[in-house]
Amino acid sequence: MSVPAVPFSNPAAEHSLHVDIQKLYRAGSQSYFELQVAFTAKPGVTIVVGHSGAGKTTLLRVIAGLCDPNSGRIMVAGRVLFDSHKKIKVEPAKRKVAFVFQDLALFPHLTVRENVSYGLRTLEKTARERKVTAILDSFQIAKLGDRVPREISGGEQQRVALARSLVTEPSVLLLDEPLSSLDAHTKAEIIDDLRAWNEAHRIPVLYVTHNYEEVFALGEHAISLEGGKISGQGVPINVLRTPYRQSMAQLVGFENLFEGTVVEIREEQGTMLCRLVETSIEIQSPLTSIMPGSPVHIGLKADEILLALNHPTLLSACNLIQGRVKQLDYVGPKVEVRIDAGVEFRVHLPAGSPESLNLKRGDNAWMIIRPQSCYLIRSRRMRATQRLFVFICNRNTTRSPIAAAICNAEIARRLKVAPEALAFLGIRAVSAGLTATPGNSMDLEALKVLNHLKVPIPVHRAQNLNADLADKAEFIFCMTESQRLAVIKMFPESASKTLCLHPTTNLEDPSSRGDEAFLGLANQIQEIIPPLVDRILAPIEISQPA
Repeated sequence: MSVPAVPFSNPAAEHSLHVDIQKLYRAGSQSYFELQVAFTAKPGVTIVVGHSGAGKTTLLRVIAGLCDPNSGRIMVAGRVLFDSHKKIKVEPAKRKVAFVFQDLALFPHLTVRENVSYGLRTLEKTARERKVTAILDSFQIAKLGDRVPREISGGEQQRVALARSLVTEPSVLLLDEPLSSLDAHTKAEIIDDLRAWNEAHRIPVLYVTHNYEEVFALGEHAISLEGGKISGQGVPINVLRTPYRQSMAQLVGFENLFEGTVVEIREEQGTMLCRLVETSIEIQSPLTSIMPGSPVHIGLKADEILLALNHPTLLSACNLIQGRVKQLDYVGPKVEVRIDAGVEFRVHLPAGSPESLNLKRGDNAWMIIRPQSCYLIRSRRMRATQRLFVFICNRNTTRSPIAAAICNAEIARRLKVAPEALAFLGIRAVSAGLTATPGNSMDLEALKVLNHLKVPIPVHRAQNLNADLADKAEFIFCMTESQRLAVIKMFPESASKTLCLHPTTNLEDPSSRGDEAFLGLANQIQEIIPPLVDRILAPIEISQPA
């Protein structure tokens, strides 16, 4: 099958941070703490999470040279900073490692410009001024240049601390909970600036935080520490949501993650209205700096959703969503209820409560969600990993949903992530139709074959291909040649990326030919997808242990 080459550039391995160290702390003869970690952080943001005492700050201090490991090796961009075997130890000032502490450590008697330029004292004046002006502009603090720290806000001080660390063009940036004391609005704006800076410079950044919004807004990779050792690493959503890591699940704090779009700002109410992707569900959430039309992720804690068996009345300023009970799972002292409302919601009820005792599969239920319980996570649009593949058939209830589901399962398997993580990675397949009735479910025969093939079955509502979807798609795969020509006629600017899924065979609708025909079609698609995914994913790597 002929698929165009997919342009994608990965940072070279020599620009990565390699850490393999052991650090032992003793407190008396019986008590000690050992930090023992080995990992590679590629250019981009690696989030470091873990409970207090897990070793996060110690790890940063060791990399910065503020304390020495007992043994091991630290290397960045091919340059050895520490090697116990070769007795190499580069002093902190010469490591080109920038460290932003929680307390910022700004010089109180120096102006903003003087604080930022402090690390460039040996540079010629013109070059120094040029660099300082550029970094002040990028962090939107140029107008504060003549003020001293006590004359500016906490958020502005944080921008100064970041600018001072980054103006020296470090090889590694270390951030120890730098935004923990800021309000949500200020934090969101600084995250935007830091994300933009990282996009332009691409150095390894280790970012310690307890805040899940920062994890998903900034993190490309994540490392979880427990008791001084790495308990997981990889894509943030995969690291934080691995079921057997209960402590990591507590850090995330929510069981429901949805893609959405901001559709309306309601300043007087202090809320914004978000529509969940591919549904008509609209949810009010707290007002932030995000503009209408912006993509977001919405997090909901399962135990913050109230459930009613009858339509509630006299509600004020709450989200009310109707669905149907899909499944009930008894987990210790609670019952997890899965509600199908076009997308699946998870709700936790105390075991033995009247609501849980009276519920059964198929019941109608109403979910009551306060706007304050909706956590907005800025959608990450990192480099070329934001990629969309669209599968097309006529009604969008059989062939294209089967193909999209098989493709997503294969992508998730190759990247070693959960299928629900693909939206956060920004690489996934969707399906659409040419003559679909919007909102129709997947045909029963299609559900049967996906279940037979053990392919995760997505919540599906039919949609038609539109200009926005065609524009966002990296490739549009059609089931037949006639569909390919129809797409090109509708969207001529997408001609070069519109292909037949099989170059020599039309994958016709098997609806009138029974279950065996459906299974034959699904098997055929399952043979086509892996080599296709080979080409799609060839340039992509997910950070793994070195």
